[in-house]
Amino acid sequence: MITGSVGRYGVNRREDVGLIQSLLKRAGMDPGPIDHIVGHRTIAAIFGYQQRFLTKPDGRVDVGGITLSRLQSGAVRAAPRQAMQPTRPATHASPSQRPAHSGGSEPRDWTGDSSKWPQAKKLASLEPGFRRKIEAVLQTLRSEGFRPTIVFGWRSVAVQQQLVRQGRSKVRFSFHNAQTPQGRPNAWAVDIVDERWSWNEPDCHVFFRALGKAGKAQGLVWGGDWTSFRDWAHLQGRQNSDLRQVKRESGL
Repeated sequence: MITGSVGRYGVNRREDVGLIQSLLKRAGMDPGPIDHIVGHRTIAAIFGYQQRFLTKPDGRVDVGGITLSRLQSGAVRAAPRQAMQPTRPATHASPSQRPAHSGGSEPRDWTGDSSKWPQAKKLASLEPGFRRKIEAVLQTLRSEGFRPTIVFGWRSVAVQQQLVRQGRSKVRFSFHNAQTPQGRPNAWAVDIVDERWSWNEPDCHVFFRALGKAGKAQGLVWGGDWTSFRDWAHLQGRQNSDLRQVKRESGL
């Protein structure tokens, strides 16, 4: 039995990680060496195992969750043929040209100025695990009397290039630009302000300090901690060192 979640966004205690790595190997997955450290191979192995029985793998083994239950039971049945086939690397259509999801309340059209999308659509443009953490941040801020509003979730690479030309950004690909290989917005970054103050001094910094505290409580990166450029409204779900990897994951 593990004492905390293991994998992406997990607690990742050493003994728990080692146990999950062993169970993954027993299930025919390859998490790499049993080193008690969560790395890309371990997370990829969790994803691969979950694809056998989950429609939306999240790369995390939770206490009392179905993934842990199946690992402990030694379930090793082969994945359905479709799930075992690798994703085609061929063409990566722009997110603005692809529907987001065929059912539920998911947006079907990602066109238009993403800064003017409704709040629900901006949330839907985030990577699912990251989105859950942002939803928790928003709930915390509201409970403290703030009025958080998302300025940017996902934005296109074309808009990112424009920001570079305007001198408002130094990177030509950012965590805001992340997408799935199929072209659906899958942002790992979000900009949030209080609707009363936006970036107006001095009140905005009361909010930004609360934002940073709530974000870091969820294990997120807060731009207000950066020394070269303090991006007070910015939260992201991956470390800066992961940016190239996220670009590759996006098929860009």
